[in-house]
Amino acid sequence: MKAKTIVGWSDESFDKKLNEFMSDPNIEIVDVKFTNPIFYYSALILYRDKITEVE
Repeated sequence: MKAKTIVGWSDESFDKKLNEFMSDPNIEIVDVKFTNPIFYYSALILYRDKITEVE
């Protein structure tokens, strides 16, 4: 399992970064932890790499 931290100073930049990372077809999202302190947005994404089968 791996972790990725995403931080954005505006909701638009945060959403863009979060959606970009989560759209990767080579990962499986396990959990997302979100927080919104006063001046920024942040998320901790727990994920694992998908295993590709070789035929």
